[in-house]
Amino acid sequence: MAGLAARTSPYALAFFSSLCIMILELVSSRLVARHVGSSLTVWNSVIGIILGGICLGNVLGGRLADRVEPRRAVGPLFALGSFLTFGALAVNATIPSIVPSPQAINWELRTILVVTLDFLLPATVLGMVGPVVAKMAVELSRKAGSAIGDVYFWGAVGSIVGTFLAGFVLIYLAPTSVIVLVVAAALALLAAILDPTPAVRSLATATAALFGAASVGPLVRTLGIGGIDLGGYQLNYLAVLGGAASLAMAVFAARALWGAPRAVSEGVLQGDEAHEDGPHASLRDLAILAFIASLAFMAMEMVAGRLVTRHLGSSVYGWTSVIGVLLAGLSVGNYLGGRVANGIQNEKQASWLFLISSVAMLLILFLDNQPQWFRESLENGPNPSVLSHAIVWNELDLPGMGPIPLSWPFRVLLVVFLVFFLPAVTMGTVSPVVAKLAVDRLRRHKRTGTAIGQVYAWGMVGSILGTFLTGFVLIDVLGTKGVLLLLAAVLALTATILGSVLHAVWAGIPLGLCVIGFLPMQWTEKIGEEWSIREPVGDPNTTQDALAYADESNYYYIKVNNEPESGGVQLRTLVLDNLIHGYFILGHPERLDYDYEHIYAMVAYRSAKASGKITRATPASSATAAEGGPLPDQVFADAQPGGTKPPELKAAVGESDVAPADEVILESPSKSWMPRIEKSTLKTLFLGGGAYTFQRHVQHVYPGTEVDVAEIDPAVTRANHAATGLPVDTPIHTSWGDARQFVERNQDDKQYDIVFGDAFNDFSVPWHLTTREFNEKIAKMLAPTGVYMINIIDAYESDAIALKKAEKRIETQKIVDPDQQERVRREHLAAAHRFGGFLGSWTATAKLTFPHVYIFGTSNETGEGQRETFVVVAAKQPLDLADLGRRDDDPRFFQKRQKTVAAPYGPDDEKAVLESRSRGIILTDDYAPVENLLAPVAETRGQD
Repeated sequence: MAGLAARTSPYALAFFSSLCIMILELVSSRLVARHVGSSLTVWNSVIGIILGGICLGNVLGGRLADRVEPRRAVGPLFALGSFLTFGALAVNATIPSIVPSPQAINWELRTILVVTLDFLLPATVLGMVGPVVAKMAVELSRKAGSAIGDVYFWGAVGSIVGTFLAGFVLIYLAPTSVIVLVVAAALALLAAILDPTPAVRSLATATAALFGAASVGPLVRTLGIGGIDLGGYQLNYLAVLGGAASLAMAVFAARALWGAPRAVSEGVLQGDEAHEDGPHASLRDLAILAFIASLAFMAMEMVAGRLVTRHLGSSVYGWTSVIGVLLAGLSVGNYLGGRVANGIQNEKQASWLFLISSVAMLLILFLDNQPQWFRESLENGPNPSVLSHAIVWNELDLPGMGPIPLSWPFRVLLVVFLVFFLPAVTMGTVSPVVAKLAVDRLRRHKRTGTAIGQVYAWGMVGSILGTFLTGFVLIDVLGTKGVLLLLAAVLALTATILGSVLHAVWAGIPLGLCVIGFLPMQWTEKIGEEWSIREPVGDPNTTQDALAYADESNYYYIKVNNEPESGGVQLRTLVLDNLIHGYFILGHPERLDYDYEHIYAMVAYRSAKASGKITRATPASSATAAEGGPLPDQVFADAQPGGTKPPELKAAVGESDVAPADEVILESPSKSWMPRIEKSTLKTLFLGGGAYTFQRHVQHVYPGTEVDVAEIDPAVTRANHAATGLPVDTPIHTSWGDARQFVERNQDDKQYDIVFGDAFNDFSVPWHLTTREFNEKIAKMLAPTGVYMINIIDAYESDAIALKKAEKRIETQKIVDPDQQERVRREHLAAAHRFGGFLGSWTATAKLTFPHVYIFGTSNETGEGQRETFVVVAAKQPLDLADLGRRDDDPRFFQKRQKTVAAPYGPDDEKAVLESRSRGIILTDDYAPVENLLAPVAETRGQD
């Protein structure tokens, strides 16, 4: 039994160390979001820096494995990892004091610096485990290839489990700081089991117990244990004591590691004598192969993330599925590669692995979008990407099992599996083969650990370069299709260099496709579009129903479609990653077509009028100052319900400024009416640029208004300059970068009268813009009479409507049994309560910062249960929002020839949203499971 435990321990240790690293990687983006936001730049930095740490750890771990007996090294490494994992919380809390402010340093550089300080050291120490346990496995096995492949395999399996555990479970169940404590406790427990030093074992046991107890919320609350504020995280005193114990444990572990006896020299293995005579063999060629394979794998992962975001939005589910599926493929590839490695004696035999990987890269391209000739030959017409099938894939039909309902996370997981698993398997076969060849070369020089460490390290260098080069440069320059073509060509050329003329024959295919994909000529563009290896370009000057513009950036696939309307009016629609994000009527900045924008406009007018920041273009109104000044406490509540205007504003609605009849408005190109404003001193901020529709509307109807925009992607602004008529010299000031970074930089310097949030949809919500801490920063930027408005896509079905549906079902199905009737009612109520979680939790969170919060729906009937766009209005003072759209001087808007009127939710519906739909969740930087809250809403996309 002991022999079995000894033989399996290297693989178990590889599993647990990789599991912990991946949990840290998934939650690290949430830890740093308060400092640098959450974006592709952050994900690239997190993945790249943690891979960099693992790379450095592989080098150090390989050398450590040759210097110290491996079994004496793993315990101290886990002890150090536990301390450094907990230390990431402490370091993260000190970031504002040790990292230059956002005003003093480039955003991307600051992001890399923050992630490096937080996670480089934990990743390095945990990365040292791999080569150490790999040497343990090689020493215990007669087949080096199989041993190394199995270590790779179980490490990848641990990464998979850690990925899905964090992304699908832990982030919803626990705050980020608690997840970090759990990981630190698990590492300390492993140190207590494995370390041979009594002092380390005792301290590790205490550390694991304290961190574990500190992670149990009910226990901490029952004991009434207080704590300290650690940069926004509430760290209880049990965790503080655990941190002190982990520090002592790390000190003793480092001493034990430093003083450990040298490893016993390797003896005769597989008939080879251990000796050091002769020059040391070089691993340069094998290092290059490991570098290329790992670079291609991580570039594929970055492309996979972009493709999934393009079709299904950016969320933790998308990234979890991408990382998990690719790791699953990698693990299977590692296992198969280990078996194949036993029969491979030289690099030429490994050439076929690169050729197969090249074919798999082109398979991704095919599954994402089949060539036009292929679709026509099957008479299928336009065929969407396999990835987009998640939207309509409501259930899975299995033979003999019947249909199985699929929740949104599993839909995403399944389509990602179909597209990326097989290519990941092919890429995973390379590393064990290369590592085995390296071990064969250096075994006789007693440098097995060094051989494994160097292959690990060069593989990680390739992974780092593949991450940053693809995420920061290649996708923006070549697009996702171009990157896949380039990877297929590089892998094919590598196979050709290693192999024979047969490999060269295949290499001609991806190289020829690269010519068609990249050569800037009319005939290559035409063929490239027909073969779906180039994106269409579009014509910004078109007046037809056609594509006006297309581009692909690091963040979005951007399209602008032109839709001609009657009277020569041209409607331009902005599409980001297959989701409509806005529109603009060329030449008509006053026109708004979305119902939530109508509510935005009416609320903005009411608040601007009451605050004295606008002057009506009539003699009567010009007598009233529009420059602000002292305001009574209830300035926003002066107007009375029913349309009675405050005395000082009655005269402002002159006879020359009376709204025309509705029929006249409907026949105008603007299809709306606004009171004429002479001047405005409003200052407004937009979180998200979109099509710059409302931004241009505000500047048009309120002359003099200052408009600032925080837009994450410069390519979105370029698209608007090129195709939606936004002038290059527009007075709208755009700051590019994460919106939270903009707020962080300007919260003490700027104040706004109105802040518009327009960065949410049901597929992709930047969670770090939803938290209480972010709301507090917005509140600092609001003027005393300021208003913060956001739109939220969610669904709300009231209990009354749910019970009405239940009664209809009971009547239709003629259910007479009282117990069955009650069961039906409970089912409908439970189904209704699945929705509205994000709306409820955001509103409940906002109420902790803003005294006055109002909810507006856009459906015809409140609580009907359909997905809709909600507008939530938050302010420091009470607002007069009664009878929106009904008063004489209110702006008038129409949708489908029906005038838009709005009223905030009444007490009963507001109470239902806040209490029963919010699930008691308050969104914080430490805990914001917005993807989980919106998953039921995303599932309804297929019903459209």
